[in-house]
Amino acid sequence: MKKKKPPYSRYSKQIKLEAIRRVLEEDQPVQEVIKDLGIRHRDNVYEWIKKYKQNGPTAFDRSFQQLDKKIEKVSVEQQLEELRTEIDALKSYLEIILQCDEEKYKAIQVLEGQYPIEILCHALDVSQVGFLEYRQRQRAN
Repeated sequence: MKKKKPPYSRYSKQIKLEAIRRVLEEDQPVQEVIKDLGIRHRDNVYEWIKKYKQNGPTAFDRSFQQLDKKIEKVSVEQQLEELRTEIDALKSYLEIILQCDEEKYKAIQVLEGQYPIEILCHALDVSQVGFLEYRQRQRAN
């Protein structure tokens, strides 16, 4: 019969700081510290040390962790917004240089080995069927 794994544990700020203190200040081996404190994985201690070195003891305050997640979320949202703006600018540029569907079809032909046809057609605002017909005509000639 298989042993049941203990449930996922959260560790208090005090446990985290004690583990860090023992490893950094008393030079105790991580394996010994996790055994003494009942910590399931040594990787936890290494992560705590990393956070501690970056942010000090406040890294384990709930409010700090929530703020850190908010900053990360804002950063991702900001990056997405910048990418959307860049895509819009590139689409505008393509509309200027690729005036007719045939020019767009030629561009798709050049890029079809690198990107899916359906994405290229969508980006250049042409129908996929129209492009496939164009490609067949080109092969027939």
